[in-house]
Amino acid sequence: MSELTPAPFASLVGRLYAEAKTNQSVYALPKKKWHLPAASEPDMTVRFHGKLAGNPSGTAAGPQTQMAQNLLLSYAAGGRILELKTVQINDRLVIPRPCIDITNIGYNVEWSQELLVEQSLREYVAGMMLIEIFRRDPVFADGNLLGPAGEVIYDMSVGYDLAGIKSDKIQRFFDQMRDASRMIEMLREQIPAEYSLARSLEFPSRISSTLTLSTFHGCPADEIEKICEFLIVERDLDVIVKMNPPMLGKERLEHLLHDVMGYTELTVNPSAYTSGLQFDESIELTKRLTALAHQRGKRFGCKFSNTLEVINHRKFFTPDNKVQYLSGQPLHVITMTLADIFRQAVGAEVPISFSAGIDARNFPLAVACGFAPVTVCSDLLRPGGYGRLPAYLKSLGQAMRACGSQSIEQFIQKAFAHGGDVSAAGLANTTIVAEKARQDERYRAPTNRAIPKRVGTTLVTFDCLTCDKCVPVCPNAANFLYPTPIVAFEYQDCIVDAAGKFRLAPERRKFEIKESMQIANFADFCNECGNCDTFCPEYGGPYIKKPNFHATREAWKKSAPRDGFFVEKTGAKLQIDGRIRGVEFQLIKDGNGTNYLFQDGSIALTLAGEDFGILNCHLKNGSTQEHVMDMGVFHTLRHLLHGVTDKKFVNQINASM
Repeated sequence: MSELTPAPFASLVGRLYAEAKTNQSVYALPKKKWHLPAASEPDMTVRFHGKLAGNPSGTAAGPQTQMAQNLLLSYAAGGRILELKTVQINDRLVIPRPCIDITNIGYNVEWSQELLVEQSLREYVAGMMLIEIFRRDPVFADGNLLGPAGEVIYDMSVGYDLAGIKSDKIQRFFDQMRDASRMIEMLREQIPAEYSLARSLEFPSRISSTLTLSTFHGCPADEIEKICEFLIVERDLDVIVKMNPPMLGKERLEHLLHDVMGYTELTVNPSAYTSGLQFDESIELTKRLTALAHQRGKRFGCKFSNTLEVINHRKFFTPDNKVQYLSGQPLHVITMTLADIFRQAVGAEVPISFSAGIDARNFPLAVACGFAPVTVCSDLLRPGGYGRLPAYLKSLGQAMRACGSQSIEQFIQKAFAHGGDVSAAGLANTTIVAEKARQDERYRAPTNRAIPKRVGTTLVTFDCLTCDKCVPVCPNAANFLYPTPIVAFEYQDCIVDAAGKFRLAPERRKFEIKESMQIANFADFCNECGNCDTFCPEYGGPYIKKPNFHATREAWKKSAPRDGFFVEKTGAKLQIDGRIRGVEFQLIKDGNGTNYLFQDGSIALTLAGEDFGILNCHLKNGSTQEHVMDMGVFHTLRHLLHGVTDKKFVNQINASM
């Protein structure tokens, strides 16, 4: 099983520059999918806890905000308020694989960080630094990422009880998120000297002073309030509390889920209705904490919402997962309804952030309610990945122009022709938008039954449909493209006897590569979430069947018995270690580029670099039995080695060389 492994900062920076220059992309997101605000674009800036953000969009605390490259991709695509993945004291979770199911609506079984807290801190600081480099070096966007449209806010997320949050581990995390100077200087030293502008930047030492509290897993109202009091008073943080869908009440929620939308196959986990924050409790809690925050010169708000805990009724996740967490289209209707009822009860002045089934079509409607931020997760796990986010801002711009709005405040006032006070207009708009969602067929079950189609073939090492779906749907940028020549030839295996004499096997086998671009997987960035398999038209799963490459020999060894590869460059010498069908092989191309050394545990062959003829054979470890060397493996390793090290197509492997 793969474990997420952060990449050295030097290679992250090197890849950022090399890929932008060579391939006009960052971490496989092409420049045409970057959000580069046009001069004619309406002013989309918003205030979040009094701080300016370039627009109200962002990525929710989840798979798009866990690693440094996630944060960079979220920003490049247009996100300006980034909710960092939730951290908690228990940072050695065993998360089932696969853990994300976006086959049609959306489910997951992962709910917290998959890194150690110390690693999460490093990734958040590294992500901020990558974004600052991307924003400020004109080689990327020639100044289009600076100014108000480029302002970015990082919002922390923690859970799930007071004892854990007050632990030394989480307190150190808070301290260093408030003052990351030491980590910044440590990472700065890793930036290659050739990137002088990046090394000289003044990076902001305060990463975050705001926090969204996750109240999942049955945290009672009194404990939630104590946590918020601690965060506001002792940690001097602006705080948002994440609300849970069951606050809507069993009767109303299940009427929407089953009767209105038709998701009769879904059963809400009965304990979800009683184990967490109740609606009446949330109203009183909000009033008290709003007053406390005001007294302390801080801000308090509410987020709608967490995912909805339902019984696992599918075969996607392993049977030991008794529950799964619902997101996507049905959650949007439920959460918008809950947000409307809540706002009617507490008034329009309580800040609301929103994240439930957001996509390009409903994003402007959520913004018109006065929600900030409006964040997304599930939709960016669908084909196109982060590249779907620019359409949100394009849609918002069109909606703003359509009603003659030059700012978000004007848009809130004019979207439904309310005018007058912005807060009152946002409150009225919420009721309208919630009703629109309940009436919209696109959120209902019959519209969301389709599943991605399969073509009936199975993935193998080389060649596939190369549809480019698996690359962008990976939130961690683990899947990547690499080039190969189109070839077709015959070869013969090599038989070596006990005396070390070799002969060619009589059978002739065919080696063929039909496509010029191939798919591989960078295992350090892959958590085997399963999302690329969901959308792959072929069977087998890209993260399983396509070559898995590891950043270090130790990681490659640790991944046994699973097949995988490790590549390194020493001077002009290139080497690939591979495990294929459980057998370990090694291929070395010498520094002169003339010959290859191909070996397993028993035999070492030297082959000519031009025609691949066998020049000599060497017995290893005193072998006394006849041995067959699979020359198909030689040609496989040869093409993998040259493909992933070809810097005409930048990836995490060759960016480290």
